[in-house]
Amino acid sequence: MARLLACWELGLGNGHLSLMVPAARALAAMGHESWLAARDVVTPPTLWGDGPPAFSRVVQAPLWVRQRIAVPTFSYGQVIGDGGFMSEEGLIEIVRAWLTLFELVRPVGIYGEHAPASLLAAHVARLPSARLGSPFSCPPATGPMPSIMPWVRGPEAADDAVANRVIRAVCRHFKAPMLGSVRELLATATPFVTSWPEVDPSAGRRDSDYYGPMDGLALAAPPDWPSAPAGAPRIFVYLPFERVQAAPLVEALAVRGWPTVWVSGRPFAGRLPESIRHEVEPVDIARALTEARLFVTRVGHASSLDALRHGAPMLLLPDMLEAETHARQLEARGLGRRPAAWTADAIGDALDALADDDAPERAAAATVRARYAAYDAPAVAATLGRRMARALRLL
Repeated sequence: MARLLACWELGLGNGHLSLMVPAARALAAMGHESWLAARDVVTPPTLWGDGPPAFSRVVQAPLWVRQRIAVPTFSYGQVIGDGGFMSEEGLIEIVRAWLTLFELVRPVGIYGEHAPASLLAAHVARLPSARLGSPFSCPPATGPMPSIMPWVRGPEAADDAVANRVIRAVCRHFKAPMLGSVRELLATATPFVTSWPEVDPSAGRRDSDYYGPMDGLALAAPPDWPSAPAGAPRIFVYLPFERVQAAPLVEALAVRGWPTVWVSGRPFAGRLPESIRHEVEPVDIARALTEARLFVTRVGHASSLDALRHGAPMLLLPDMLEAETHARQLEARGLGRRPAAWTADAIGDALDALADDDAPERAAAATVRARYAAYDAPAVAATLGRRMARALRLL
């Protein structure tokens, strides 16, 4: 049995873990154990359900906790600046902490989801590595790296300059084989894109198959829909109440009285109408999406894939850069719609349009659902596990 270390450094929410859990279980079925170095050590144990833990041990990942980038990010190199790739001295110490963790855990290889410093540490330690994730967190190792905001003109030539310089400095400090750029760092780890083309802004990946969502989280409780008049459309909402879009959405839904299940970790600052039921914990998203007329979403990666799989048209309310990239792809393919403005009237107009039987987004969503009707998540996860084992030199 080989021991591997799964790594997660950047990003929030359960989606990052949901992509690694199937990989860990597939590797475990082959006799290999995985430890998890997590950005958040509290959340993972809540995701196993009644089954065995996906990871043998959960430890804290070394993280950059100082200043964050406060300017527009045009490239992946700027995104990982928030992980320490803006400071030579800082990243040297983060990599040193990863190397210490490697000495304690003694993995024969690592795999990471949005964990660039762990990949650099694996390069220094001469450990084989793999990376998995969405098109945003697991981009192709191309040069120059593609813009992640192609709709905005930015200083393309200098996008990755700081991260490239910091990577070279870390390699020199630890006397590791030189990596000259973000692209070369990404090329050290075999990619596994746990997504579908509908949310990928690239022109088609040649470095990895599309593995899809793979069902990484345990089943949760079924949605408890509020009572409503017959024929009223059910609305499923996955959006934190603290987001700026939440208050006008509450207002628009209250006017219509449509039965709504709203998942948010924190309560609403005001009073919710009886037609909106707040759930703090995740619900069975497959059942919620099947029973709902439409999905109102912050356009997280994992939930977007779930909506595609179950044929749910989406009202798109992106709240982060990664979510914005997903929203633009879904809207361009006719699978979702965003309101003209973040006001109750504009959001209400979008709700009415999407709830209509003849909404073009409804037909497009049904087409995608049919495309993935035969998607076999356990079989796909097993295939990914075998290929990852090969990439990590376990076969």
